[in-house]
Amino acid sequence: MKHWLFALCVVSVGLNCGTRSSEPGRPTSEAAFDQAARSARIAGLALTKVQRWLHERALPKIDPQTGLYIADGHWNYRDTAADCYPFLAWAAWAVDREALNGPVRGVLHAEQRLCNELDRIPVPYDLQNGRKQKVGYEQMVFEASEYVKDGLIAIVEATGKDEWFDRMRDIEDDLWRHARVQTPFGPIPTKNIEVNGEQTQVLARLYAMTGEPKYLRWAERLADYYLSQADFVPNRLRDHGCEIIGGLGLLLGVEADFKPEGVAKYAPKLRHMYDRILAEGCNKDGMMYNEIRKQAFGPRYRDFSDGWGYNYVGFLCYDMALGKTVYRPKIEKVLAALAKPIYRDYRWEGSIDGIADSAEGAIYLLNRVPVPQGFAWLEREARERLVFENDPNRLWGTMKLEANGVRTVILYAMRHTQGLRLYPWRPRLELGAAPTETGGLAIWIRSPEEYRGRLEFDAPRHRLYMGFRRDWPRMNTLPEWFTAEPEARYRVREIESGRETVRTGRQLSFGCTVELRKGETLRLLVEPVK
Repeated sequence: MKHWLFALCVVSVGLNCGTRSSEPGRPTSEAAFDQAARSARIAGLALTKVQRWLHERALPKIDPQTGLYIADGHWNYRDTAADCYPFLAWAAWAVDREALNGPVRGVLHAEQRLCNELDRIPVPYDLQNGRKQKVGYEQMVFEASEYVKDGLIAIVEATGKDEWFDRMRDIEDDLWRHARVQTPFGPIPTKNIEVNGEQTQVLARLYAMTGEPKYLRWAERLADYYLSQADFVPNRLRDHGCEIIGGLGLLLGVEADFKPEGVAKYAPKLRHMYDRILAEGCNKDGMMYNEIRKQAFGPRYRDFSDGWGYNYVGFLCYDMALGKTVYRPKIEKVLAALAKPIYRDYRWEGSIDGIADSAEGAIYLLNRVPVPQGFAWLEREARERLVFENDPNRLWGTMKLEANGVRTVILYAMRHTQGLRLYPWRPRLELGAAPTETGGLAIWIRSPEEYRGRLEFDAPRHRLYMGFRRDWPRMNTLPEWFTAEPEARYRVREIESGRETVRTGRQLSFGCTVELRKGETLRLLVEPVK
């Protein structure tokens, strides 16, 4: 039987290659196939649970009357739209493209139809009375910003310039059109540091995606508002305060690519802020606390922040923007320290959301700084506390804390597939991949039943979707592992039959048809053509 056929399926395009195999000089990359087989079992379990969650728990929560996603019994923008809806979309993106383009997309249409209040800025919907809720200006700005940064950005990072991008841009344009807080640098929407940290992350992306100067101007206005202070350091190192740490780092990266004089202006102030955080907000391992103010708060604020990894992405941006190795050794140290007993089963916030956030941040860092102890910690914590490896029937709920768990499971699974996706996903499928010493990819696919589907490779989304010249570390994204460059050529070889073909990265990202007999294993070796 012919196992795979390249099909012209409409999807997207490809990216850079991941890390190298530990066994050089082996052209068939058997060590990589061994790793791919192990990863296939892990990702297979995780994605099967995601597929079940999507169909058994999440999609039934779309209200048939309004079309809104009532994940927690409500439709608001601070929780449901920001923290539940994006991971409904991620789950569909990962395992069921028809659901993504059907009912999940329908939620986007419904919320715009029902909830826009001030131009295109939305407010929560009163399901009981069938009308928009009345909220004040500050709450409206807060909820809209949460939706854009935590919700829409996450979806756009996976789908590119689709309708979710249009919604993100429209809300941002109206938030800033109605900005009413006067500062020496111009009007801003609010003084809320959480919102303004979110806004720096959103505006930096919008500038890169559109090239429209207003987005960079607004982002710099926020940076000036904070960094003009002689000694600005955010006290809160966990959510609802730490967003400015990574936001200013990402802005520095965008300045480095598009407006280098901005680096000279902002880098010294960021260096001061980051050094203060390390000196006053971390233990000797570099693990961040919830707060940096040592005397002002009780023992609870000496707990470790589940946002430690989110914060460190800003430090990585600093190093990349300046072309220096300033903070990477600090990040290597904290990732290596995860081997210590204190971090095993640590009760980050005491809920699934805590370990989900901590593991998500670790994935962002390990994608850039591959430290073995960090990967070992991630494997143990994710499999035991998020995937529930030893409880095959356990699924997550749909409220926001549980939805964040689904988010991190998807990120974890994508690491084991190296960004590959099989559509449609079927229960008990296995898909895994591992990089080879040649810069290629060893792929392992197995199906317990006869299967026909499409295998899609990841694309350089940071460049093709987000407009970044470099792949800047950032929150609310799906890290890139192996990616096929659109114009590059790749040799695809089926190991068992020896059949080969040469395809472009664009064709790999469009997808190839996979056919498997019951219980059959397919091994593919994909290597760049020099």
